[in-house]
Amino acid sequence: MSLQMLKILRQPYPHNDSTRRKLFLSFGAGIFISSFLIFFEPFGIANWQNPQKNLLLSGFGIITTITMLFIYFGIQRLFPKFFQEEQWTVGREIFMVALNFCSITAINILYSQHYFSNGFNLLGFISMIIYTFVLGVFPATAIILINYIYYLKQYSKPPQPSHLPEKHAIHDESDEINLIAENGKDKIQLNTDSFYYIESSDNYSTVVFKQKDDFKKDLIRSSLTRLESQTQQKQIVRCHRSFIVNLDKVERVSGNAQGYKLHLTESNFIIPVARRYSQIVYELK
Repeated sequence: MSLQMLKILRQPYPHNDSTRRKLFLSFGAGIFISSFLIFFEPFGIANWQNPQKNLLLSGFGIITTITMLFIYFGIQRLFPKFFQEEQWTVGREIFMVALNFCSITAINILYSQHYFSNGFNLLGFISMIIYTFVLGVFPATAIILINYIYYLKQYSKPPQPSHLPEKHAIHDESDEINLIAENGKDKIQLNTDSFYYIESSDNYSTVVFKQKDDFKKDLIRSSLTRLESQTQQKQIVRCHRSFIVNLDKVERVSGNAQGYKLHLTESNFIIPVARRYSQIVYELK
């Protein structure tokens, strides 16, 4: 593998980790496989006579769904650091596609050989794994690389200044932020000008602000959504499922295939912008 390809595999890639998407893909793939086998009866299935044929064929779809659910939810719980969005790369996306394809293929082959043949056949098993790579993983890899190039082109060029309104269009004169914890007692009170961002930290949120010449981080027990509702200033916005940012503190915008990145002034803080919130970059000066 060339050095250029290795470099591409290490490049950031969008990581769509929504539960809805994972459930849709898992059940959708299972239903498709079961329906395809039952209605079209390929691979000589039409000649197979068995009163439980449709039930057995449905097993391929059930196996597919269960396998994908385990990979999406079980493996992610076992190795949470591997699936962190900030570290997600083209190589990891390809790896997960290959893992899905090979796992589904391997278990379905074992199921097939148990019910539809005279026992386990190692040569046939290996052949089908290779066949899956050729017909499944390689085209999927090509799609991932095409998506990578598309997103890289889309987000590597920040919006042109001529398209951006003046800063006063978003600035709010309110000079105080009051964040109240879920218990209704703990509070964080800040001057708007000192506030930089809030990051979700499990059941807590980390509030980052500047105090004199130093940056401080305070934890508050509250969801990010709840804190978002407490910030009324127009320049303080949600930019990611894990971040709220003060747009007045953005010094410049950069981007990669994962989306835009906000570089905050007087610091090395870099805040990601999820694709669904990309419009906020047009609210910067």
